[in-house]
Amino acid sequence: MDRTLRRPPSYSDSFIVLSGKQTELEPLKSPLLRRDSGFFIESPPPLEPSILQSPSIELPVPQIIISRPHSPAEKWFNRIMSLGVHITLISLFETIFFFQFVSVSEDTGLKSTIDSYVNNILTTCKNWTSEQHIVINDILSVLVNVTQVDENGSIASSNRHAFNSSLHLQSWMYFVGLLSTIIVTGFLGSHASLRIAYKRILVENLIMVTLLGLYEWTFFETIIYNYENISPPEIDQFVVGQLQTTCNLLTYNNT
Repeated sequence: MDRTLRRPPSYSDSFIVLSGKQTELEPLKSPLLRRDSGFFIESPPPLEPSILQSPSIELPVPQIIISRPHSPAEKWFNRIMSLGVHITLISLFETIFFFQFVSVSEDTGLKSTIDSYVNNILTTCKNWTSEQHIVINDILSVLVNVTQVDENGSIASSNRHAFNSSLHLQSWMYFVGLLSTIIVTGFLGSHASLRIAYKRILVENLIMVTLLGLYEWTFFETIIYNYENISPPEIDQFVVGQLQTTCNLLTYNNT
């Protein structure tokens, strides 16, 4: 027993008990601290400095992109591009709208006017007697050459379709020319390092042309299609007036 402690030393003590004769620290000569003991636990090897040092991880630094304002040259160039795109889209709209809707409606309206005028004659001819048919047919045969009318009508129809087809092609050439000009201009601007707002220009002009198309369609549906053309009685009056003035016919008054 150690007289200083006045009790037997415990293995859980965290200090080393020195005998009176010892001047240096020595480990307890305990069976548990012997290497041949089954309870001996070796302390782990000291960590190397490379392990203690945490690896350096390079985190991406967020980059804040500050857009510089457009220069005067870029502003004018974007305005010119916007105007060119607007005219190009208008050219496309007018080509489709006229040849697919306007021209068809004009032909239909003219045919309906002629049908109304002819139907009046066709209605009255059913009540003619045989003698009246013979007299009127003789008069019309002198005035009208049916064979020549058919030939002239076929030639005129072919010429009209050919001419209108050339106009249709010409309108598409306008659109292709404008589109090519816009593409070349945009390429030259990009090559000159000018910032062009392609998305904004295209979206704005598509919205404007779409609104214009809706207005045109509404205008035609409510105004153009409801417009009253020259009526058959007016055509009758015009024909009779021309016969009276030029041929001195129908000068008598029917009462």
